[in-house]
Amino acid sequence: MGNVNINIQKTSDSDYLTSFKLCESGVLDNSKPTSDFPKQSLTIFDQNIRGLKNKLEEFMNNIATNPPHVLCLTEHHLETNQLNSIHIQNYKLGAHFCRTNFRNGGVCIYIHESLQFSNVDTQKYCKEKDFEACTVKLSLQTSTISIVNLYRSPLGNFDCFLVELETLLNSISRDSKRLVICGDFNVNFNDDTPTGDH
Repeated sequence: MGNVNINIQKTSDSDYLTSFKLCESGVLDNSKPTSDFPKQSLTIFDQNIRGLKNKLEEFMNNIATNPPHVLCLTEHHLETNQLNSIHIQNYKLGAHFCRTNFRNGGVCIYIHESLQFSNVDTQKYCKEKDFEACTVKLSLQTSTISIVNLYRSPLGNFDCFLVELETLLNSISRDSKRLVICGDFNVNFNDDTPTGDH
């Protein structure tokens, strides 16, 4: 298999952008991304959008100067029919999860139209608020990469999240050795006490 550099642009708010480049060596490099990536690079933009419909224009302006290959969005706040009606120029909706019982939440992955991909059905693992997921498998020239986008509400059951995550990853790893996980887990990694907030 060839080398694939993965550049992840993680944003927590629309005006804050940090990028990381994950090389095959596993080293994170926080250098500024450039538009002239080598042919074997993959750029993933990951953001908790907190309502895609009302922020679509701002979002599109945000990615216009350096369009990524993959857009991973959490908390899109849309129903399936609403999400299917959203058009992001040069991108296809690759996978999504929309809530049916509760408001807000949801996850989606948009793929640049130049890439080949397939949707991996993850609906059976999803539980609203606890574990919301969608997955695509990208077919690149030298390898296949699965991209998982996850969301867990701050009110979600953390134990359920871990069980479903393990089950999903075990399922995906049978078909794909390369995996990128994006999303908003609402986990406080700085609190390692047994009673600390997750």
